[in-house]
Amino acid sequence: MTRRPGTVLALACALTACAGPPAGGQSTSRPISPNIYEIAPEQVAPAQEAPAFIEVNGSASVSVPADQAQVAFAMETQAQNAAAAASANASAMDRVLTALRAGNLPGLELETFGYQLNPQYATDQQRVRTVVGYTAFNNVRATITDVDAVGRLIDLAVGAGANRVASIAFSASDTDEARAQAMADAVRSARAEAEIMARALGYGLGAPLEVRGGAQRPGPVPMAFSAEMRAVQSVPTPIEAGDQMVTANVSIRFALGPALTGR
Repeated sequence: MTRRPGTVLALACALTACAGPPAGGQSTSRPISPNIYEIAPEQVAPAQEAPAFIEVNGSASVSVPADQAQVAFAMETQAQNAAAAASANASAMDRVLTALRAGNLPGLELETFGYQLNPQYATDQQRVRTVVGYTAFNNVRATITDVDAVGRLIDLAVGAGANRVASIAFSASDTDEARAQAMADAVRSARAEAEIMARALGYGLGAPLEVRGGAQRPGPVPMAFSAEMRAVQSVPTPIEAGDQMVTANVSIRFALGPALTGR
């Protein structure tokens, strides 16, 4: 066969009866005709190299003024029996809730989120434990839409008999705009770094190949405070709300662009 220029010949070796005939008989095997395939060069796909890339990280934070506050109160009462402890607690907490509702606090919402009634034990000299009383805990969370009124809210509750503050937290009711701004700033930060790196390598910056990341939706920010509250306060309680931070993080992989001229 005459080979045409520019073709690749793949030859499957012909299998013939190259071994001698088996003992005591004549071989009956026949030669197998070779199979020849012609493949044009343009049909052979060249090996593709992975594109060069630069991977960078970017982050940004945007502050949002808090416009909501949550204060959780706990009423603790003690008595010799469970019924008396529960009754005293209910009466005390009712006075606190009545005072808060009468305080004209903006956007006030009240909810009970926990109640406990626990026995109190004493151990004698023989190490025998006996119940000597009961303690009742009633937890109520108050939410208001004026962060400047938190001090007055606490004063009203304490003045009505609340003897514990479980937590104080501030939050922003709408963080969508801040999240969008933080993500855009994070992407711009990542792209600026990638451009510097590509230019230092002597290349332009190509298109983004892969993007990962986003911005979190922050929850209420707790405030440090003393859990024990005095029953009577001579001055209003000062409370500073502060801002809430929205943070975005992105990771972007950029392709390297064409080589820069004149370098």
